[in-house]
Amino acid sequence: MPPADALAQRVSVLEQQLDALDAAFAQGEPSGIEAASEGLHQALMETARVAGQHGAASLTPSLRERLDLARARAAAQLAPAHRAALTFERTLQVLLPREQADTYGALASGPGAQAIKAYR
Repeated sequence: MPPADALAQRVSVLEQQLDALDAAFAQGEPSGIEAASEGLHQALMETARVAGQHGAASLTPSLRERLDLARARAAAQLAPAHRAALTFERTLQVLLPREQADTYGALASGPGAQAIKAYR
């Protein structure tokens, strides 16, 4: 198989995995999102492997455009995932507040710190 065809085949699989992740996000099913994310990761790794084997010569202008579009789609999919993670973290902080931990600032007011300040 010519290098450009092999890479085009991998880009097609990558696009299919992006579609699958879009559908999983639309359904909102965590297990589906995880499975689609893993499929996308595998497709990315395989595409990178094939691209590395064949070099830049196999990257036609059409394939470059498709890869740029795939990159933009992946970036767009990351945004809601990051927002969901931040929302989840904030919710956890409200439900399970962290205890006040001792910090180095508390040490500055202790007896040892006061003794050091006396010699300055």
